[in-house]
Amino acid sequence: MTTLNGPSYSGPQLGDLVNTKAEIENRQVAVPVGYQPVVVEPGDTLSQIAETNGIPLAQLIAANPQFSLDPASNPNTRSADLIYPGETVFVPSDEAKASDAAAAKYAQALDDSEQPSANHGEWETKSKAVTDTKAEFTQAVKAEIDASMTHAGNSREDFGKEAAAIGEKIAQRYENAGRPDLAQAAREAGQQRETEINNEV
Repeated sequence: MTTLNGPSYSGPQLGDLVNTKAEIENRQVAVPVGYQPVVVEPGDTLSQIAETNGIPLAQLIAANPQFSLDPASNPNTRSADLIYPGETVFVPSDEAKASDAAAAKYAQALDDSEQPSANHGEWETKSKAVTDTKAEFTQAVKAEIDASMTHAGNSREDFGKEAAAIGEKIAQRYENAGRPDLAQAAREAGQQRETEINNEV
């Protein structure tokens, strides 16, 4: 156990690299769905990495459970202030950012469609916006699924099941955000991708 300026610390010892690039490339460390690995450079902080990637620090820490804002309460973590050059942390992937951007548009269209329409033309415009933004969201989720696949297994059926499972994990992200409507659309995208993979020649 190492003491760091006061409270005892029983997490990884100073100098330990929790997730190295080689471990990730060799799949010894699982990359969370919707995230990509980034190698920590000298002088980096988690706060800077979060800001660079446009996410709250809490979201970054949630994707990197070796860190905590309160490591004293969890002995298997270390302070978010302790990151090391060469260590790998996970940040949202470009595909996940695209899914989230498409989700925001789809959510807005859904919310707008629930407001009263002044006339039939306005209702049609709102309905078209829902259809178009859902299609955009579906495509974005499928792209995120494809980027997250490890292609574990030996058959298209295995790959299809993996796609559906990833779709479910993406759906959970939107469930956790309080948007079951987006979660359902993500789930459907995963099921569609499973069918597409199973039907590939």
